[in-house]
Amino acid sequence: MKRRLLKISAFCLAVILIAGVCWFANGLVGNPISRMLARNAAEAYLAEKYSGTDYTIEKISYDFKDVGYYARIVSPSSTDGNFTLRISMLGKIKYDDFEHRVLGHENVANRLNVEYSDRINAVLQNSAFPYAVSIGYGNLEFEQAVGEAETEGAIRKSELVNDGFYNVSALGATNGKLVLYVDSDTVTKEKAAEILLTTKELLDQSGISFYSIHLVLQYPPYDSGQSYARPAGEIRLGNFRSCDIYEDGIMDRIAKCIEDTQNYYEEQEKA
Repeated sequence: MKRRLLKISAFCLAVILIAGVCWFANGLVGNPISRMLARNAAEAYLAEKYSGTDYTIEKISYDFKDVGYYARIVSPSSTDGNFTLRISMLGKIKYDDFEHRVLGHENVANRLNVEYSDRINAVLQNSAFPYAVSIGYGNLEFEQAVGEAETEGAIRKSELVNDGFYNVSALGATNGKLVLYVDSDTVTKEKAAEILLTTKELLDQSGISFYSIHLVLQYPPYDSGQSYARPAGEIRLGNFRSCDIYEDGIMDRIAKCIEDTQNYYEEQEKA
């Protein structure tokens, strides 16, 4: 009798363990049945909502954080036409980002931003760039941040055209923002002026324009593994315009920008 009870107990324990492993695996990588349900749901959804188009399912992928599936939908005839469906484990469509990514021109904005960013990085990450860059990148800003004034001549996301060709350098002149954190043993207004003039010259030589630059000139960290620990004192220039980067009178413009930037951060802290 004892042996029978032991066998039954062992069998039940094995079933529980197997069920636990299956439950864990299902949450981590999904399961074939749910994947099939997701694909069927995506195909039915495309047939109903996007009939007459050339949209196809490129792939179905599982996301363990959301515990569900994503279907990447692409169009062979449109570079900026792709979007994503989010699908539950039971095959229910939970989200369709077509309106945001296609109709809202998020895809074309991202495409242009990647191209612009790559061109900026080619200069800032080049061994010929004469400064120690802690953080450096460039973005095309198609939406104005809250509290910032409208940039004259800047193109907005709503004005973009899907699959349109754009000269990213020309867009950079009105929409481009450069962010540059430089580590230097010399933290002075004169050094900041040198960095601004040299950076603009190198970008001009590479045919890349930008509207403004956010420059932070700071001392190197005590330890390279702890970038946050560094000597006090820095120069911070927020949104220094490219058209103001020329030698005559630049020190006065830098001094004013430092003051304006400090006032801006003080106002933000009060808000």
